[in-house]
Amino acid sequence: MRPGKSVFLVVLTGLCVSLSGCGRQPARTVEPGGPGMSREEVQRQDAAAVWADEYCTAVGSLVQGLATMPSVDPSSPDRALRTSSELLGSVIGGLDRALDGLTTLPPSPVPGGDQVRAQAVTDFQGVRDRAQAARQRLDAADADRLDEATLGQAHGPLDEVAHLDLLDRFNTVPELATAVAHAPVCQQLTVEASPR
Repeated sequence: MRPGKSVFLVVLTGLCVSLSGCGRQPARTVEPGGPGMSREEVQRQDAAAVWADEYCTAVGSLVQGLATMPSVDPSSPDRALRTSSELLGSVIGGLDRALDGLTTLPPSPVPGGDQVRAQAVTDFQGVRDRAQAARQRLDAADADRLDEATLGQAHGPLDEVAHLDLLDRFNTVPELATAVAHAPVCQQLTVEASPR
């Protein structure tokens, strides 16, 4: 195996190891509003926290998929191609689950939440489409003519997934930024994303 392929496989292994602890779901309880808040403000904050928790459950399904994704087997060109395709299939499955969860999420109880969700759907769908295209190229490749560029097809989508900010744009909506602190699943995602 050439050095370039080895480097690629080391990157994949590092990604798998860094995500191996992800995917645990905490109990779903949402903390009540703070002192000095009116009943209406507490209800609005609680509704935002519940919605944020459901949002984080949806995008967290991607983390769960990545935590159990297969590894690339470099023992032969044929197995390297097949396992790279399986790895991308796992990523695509995780993105599909996240997209399903986001599209079935009820309307946001606070202004700006639906725009945050719509942008996440656009971002996830773009990564999913590129991962699917890369997988199709791998599936069509000839193992007897395998080169570094062909094997590297999986690297781009994996890199994109590794750099997705699952709570991207929450800070642009003050009520959602506050809700994250009261949403257990979001807190779990924040903890898991920090070491990565």
